[in-house]
Amino acid sequence: MKKDKIIVSSADSNYFFLLKELFLSLNKSGILSDYQFSILDTGLTEEQKIFFLDNSVIIKDAIWNTPVPKFKILGRDNLKTQVARAYLPDYFENYKLYIWLDADMWLNDIESFYFYENGALNNKLTIVPQSDRAYVKNANVEWLFGFPKKIKTINYKNISKSISKTLGRKYAFHSTLNAGAFAINDNVNIWKCFQKNIKLAAKKGRIFGTDQVALALSIYEDDLPSEFLPAYCNWMCEFKMPKFDDDKSQFVEPYIPNHPIALVHLAGLDDIRQDKNILSDVETLDGLRIKKSLRYNV
Repeated sequence: MKKDKIIVSSADSNYFFLLKELFLSLNKSGILSDYQFSILDTGLTEEQKIFFLDNSVIIKDAIWNTPVPKFKILGRDNLKTQVARAYLPDYFENYKLYIWLDADMWLNDIESFYFYENGALNNKLTIVPQSDRAYVKNANVEWLFGFPKKIKTINYKNISKSISKTLGRKYAFHSTLNAGAFAINDNVNIWKCFQKNIKLAAKKGRIFGTDQVALALSIYEDDLPSEFLPAYCNWMCEFKMPKFDDDKSQFVEPYIPNHPIALVHLAGLDDIRQDKNILSDVETLDGLRIKKSLRYNV
């Protein structure tokens, strides 16, 4: 019997091991008894694909779902999913719930993860803003004679370069929406809005960040119904190192109440994404300092 909920990720051959770890973390949790796991392929080798096919994973080739200037692409097939993630129902038809997960994250706590499902099934685009009490720095400012000369935020940079500086200034200090993990049900209107803004954001050919621009416009400009989840549902280790609960053998947020982290996200940590053997300095809930990998422990 076909499952009615789906989790989709993507990778090329360079991200195979991260994608594999994401799959294994989901599989160990038992969630794949209810969810189909699927992949948008942007360059996996045939041998790498065999591992997933042997584990009943559906694989589809990612395409450029919206027109993009060819001279801007330059063979960077891995960027296809910057736009393709807005078209998941076109790749995988007739599911009632779609969850997108970047390959550089893994499931640490299933109970917190279910908040994505709860929000999406309530007919809302469910996502985590990149703002938290632990994320101290949200903007960079250049000063001139004591006055702010230039203010830099992710929204301002991405929206200004993709669409216009006017719109960039409008949403410069709105929280960046982390496109690495989001959930949407089968509501056609939500997907059409997302796709409309993907086309707008990709029009000039600045592909990296297109997904975040489109999500920001869909929610902030078009007022799409949304559910903002807490940071522990998609924890950015680059911004603040989590703590580790030895008793439960899982990562938790660094401040009280030390809520379990749903998804450990390694975006920005290129060395760790490339080398599983790198150990980080992590504090336990008992106050001990330990060396521990942030990668999924198979």
